[in-house]
Amino acid sequence: MNEKISWKTLEYKKKARTVDWYWAVIIIAISISIISVILHNTLFAILILISTISLLIFSFKDPEIFEISIDERGIIVNKDMYPFSSLESFWVDITDEKEPKILLKSKKVIMPFIIIPIEEYHHLDIREFLLRYLEEKEINEPISHKIMDKLGF
Repeated sequence: MNEKISWKTLEYKKKARTVDWYWAVIIIAISISIISVILHNTLFAILILISTISLLIFSFKDPEIFEISIDERGIIVNKDMYPFSSLESFWVDITDEKEPKILLKSKKVIMPFIIIPIEEYHHLDIREFLLRYLEEKEINEPISHKIMDKLGF
């Protein structure tokens, strides 16, 4: 096997959003803001409106193409290096066979999980390569990530 595995993938999967999705987000945000103002929590209402505007702007952005590389030092996602010494374990998730992904558990508290889609390579080749450097331990994708994916974020 090679001493380096590389592939390109999208930053995230672009979701097709209907006009109804945008209306639902706007109506929910305005409703929460009005309730917050009624309950004398104006700061929270402002936070909700700013967050909604940011979300709507972000929803129009096209995903970037990320370069993923795995070598003996660690995993590189674009320009971010995740050395194997900063990672606890990995799991290759193939529950969705069309979109397998690597789940990495980091030792860092702020970013405990790193999820990387697998493209161009067979998941068993990547698993075999990672076994040289990391412990394989079953990791489940965070429920918050799954919920946000189902909601179209």
